Amino acid sequence: MVVVTGVLKEEIVGVFREMLPLLENGELIKRNYARGIIGGNEVVTLYGLVGKVESAMLAQAIIDKFNPRYIIHCGSAGAIHPELKIGDLVCGNVYFEHDFKSEKKVPIEASTALIEKISDVYDSINFGPIVSGDVLVSDKETKMRLYETFGAYAVDMDSAAIAKVCYQNGVEFCSLKVIVDTSEEQARIEYEQNFRKFASLPSTIISELLDKHLL
Repeated sequence: MVVVTGVLKEEIVGVFREMLPLLENGELIKRNYARGIIGGNEVVTLYGLVGKVESAMLAQAIIDKFNPRYIIHCGSAGAIHPELKIGDLVCGNVYFEHDFKSEKKVPIEASTALIEKISDVYDSINFGPIVSGDVLVSDKETKMRLYETFGAYAVDMDSAAIAKVCYQNGVEFCSLKVIVDTSEEQARIEYEQNFRKFASLPSTIISELLDKHLL
């Protein structure tokens, strides 16, 4: 089984609308989920993973209920790498919590199998570190610090927490994000302008992957 998650509904709609047949609708920790088939894959979609605490809580609940082989997290992120632009795609190959204070920065690696298959279905994806924290990054100084400290490509509030839970449970994971803001002073305005335009792109790519590959 493959589980595809997002923060908001728009971020998983690319997978949800391709489920045929739709086998089940249900609820998990007050979040709605749908289960169906794409290609030869049994797939569950679920959204509502907001911030690191809720993301970790839901990731564990998903694993306990569905015992998936893969969890793929789709959605939006802010750019950290200076060459990334609005609308660019980033697939995390490693994940860090940037707001967790520790002398040792321990990365959690993404699933190599998922990265290979994502590369196969879409060739315009940037692969690099994604950093997560419970804060909106909206100033250039913080942005540059994250780039210099982690070599980060993108920042969000969820991927690293899900990655950690998946690692502890032996579930393969990756996060595919689209850049909707520059993580600088105008980040909130950029997010509001760009989210609806780009939010479904990662899950649309994942639906193509699921249709093409048996996971």
